[in-house]
Amino acid sequence: MVRKYFIVNRGSMAETRIELTGWKAIVVGVLILAVSGYRISTRIRTVSDEGQQALRTWLVKDYTGRGPKDLAKRVADYRAGLPRQPLDLPAVEPNVEFVSVSAHGSRDAMVVRTEISVDGGPPPDGQPVRYLFLTTKYEGGWMVLSESDSFQYYESLLNFRSRYSSSSN
Repeated sequence: MVRKYFIVNRGSMAETRIELTGWKAIVVGVLILAVSGYRISTRIRTVSDEGQQALRTWLVKDYTGRGPKDLAKRVADYRAGLPRQPLDLPAVEPNVEFVSVSAHGSRDAMVVRTEISVDGGPPPDGQPVRYLFLTTKYEGGWMVLSESDSFQYYESLLNFRSRYSSSSN
């Protein structure tokens, strides 16, 4: 039974209340669950081989001292007038392997959760799980935009809009 109440108090706006009872309430509940389940299922993504290569390249740069934090430190040292330190590149690049890769987000902008091993052991920074924001390049392909965190990873699953996504999603 659907009941509509129109309540009008002096000096206030009309308020509409809808009460759903019986089978109509069940139908509305199932419909809400179905739409929510569909929306969440469309936010679970797989990362292509090209996307995994972009992640691997970013991580190798990070582990060899050429990542964003290291570059920012070098720029700050330069501006402070400190002597320039040579970049110590390893003779052999570290072999970054993904134990697991999962992603949440839209098809062109996603937060990726990676479990990593480097040269068959733990990563040099001691973080076996990394969250990275992966997005498409304008000219095609993938790039890592920044590091992320577990909150953004799960928020991109439940929230239907990412802070990095465009308004057309």
